[in-house]
Amino acid sequence: MERECCLRCGGKMVHIGQEKLQLGQYWDQLFSGALEVDIYCCRDCKKLEFYAVEAPEEEEDSIAQVPCPYCGQLHEIDDPKCPHCGQRLLE
Repeated sequence: MERECCLRCGGKMVHIGQEKLQLGQYWDQLFSGALEVDIYCCRDCKKLEFYAVEAPEEEEDSIAQVPCPYCGQLHEIDDPKCPHCGQRLLE
């Protein structure tokens, strides 16, 4: 996807690459994953713009997700306890 003009000054935007931005802000959250983004830079004002790269299609053999009966967050169907609230699911 091409971004032709800067939202700030109207200058020409140039694609300078793709990077992964770390999610989570503390050391214990390092395994939260990363967001892949395209980075564009304005030639005139040097403003950077980040655009999320589309996530790949989910694989068919992935584990089904179901909502937790306690907190409502989605988790894998075979989890023994909810990874979000910690309630035991399989009794």
